Amino acid sequence: MTSRSITCPACGASHDISNPGLMMFVCEYCSNAVYWDREKVEAAGAQSVLPEGFSRLFRGAAGSYHQKRFLVHGRVRYSFGRGFWDEWYLEMNDGSNRWLTEDNHELAVQAPVTLGPVAAFESMRPGSMISVRGHSFVVQEVGTAECIGVEGELPERYLTGETYPYVDASSPDGRHTLGIEYDDDKPSGFVGRWLKHAELRLDDEGEGW
Repeated sequence: MTSRSITCPACGASHDISNPGLMMFVCEYCSNAVYWDREKVEAAGAQSVLPEGFSRLFRGAAGSYHQKRFLVHGRVRYSFGRGFWDEWYLEMNDGSNRWLTEDNHELAVQAPVTLGPVAAFESMRPGSMISVRGHSFVVQEVGTAECIGVEGELPERYLTGETYPYVDASSPDGRHTLGIEYDDDKPSGFVGRWLKHAELRLDDEGEGW
């Protein structure tokens, strides 16, 4: 895989990007968010530094689940008012990507999914039913998330302070998850499943695990 070298516009540090699906990183030297398109590279300002926290995961971690290898590229932390959750961006060994959500030590692995017509955010209520690609989901939570920190390399532009409405749902049997983000364009959907900690294996667990 051919890597691309991108220079941070804020401090001049060089960063090698090997995944063509990435379009943003947080500079480890000056903490500025750097994003790019075909025409230019821009700095979007310093981002909040995320503490390590009590998590097995970390940027650069390699591991596997269900015999699928992955590498952790980055993390986005969101606040929902009463607390926060982390979303870890994974590059899989086959070149695909996943998001691993960690909320109060509960794990869920999700992949993007194409949504058909979905109800407006204002009409969503806990207990509402949603159908996605022929599968039913029950709405568990409706709220507004605020990005409170980013680190590493990510596939889109994420900035501290940005907010978006979201809906979290699960299948009636509780095995699968559905997340819907209502952003400026059309809603984005992510479908996945819960992951037990015993199913997640890291090459380097560190001390204490």
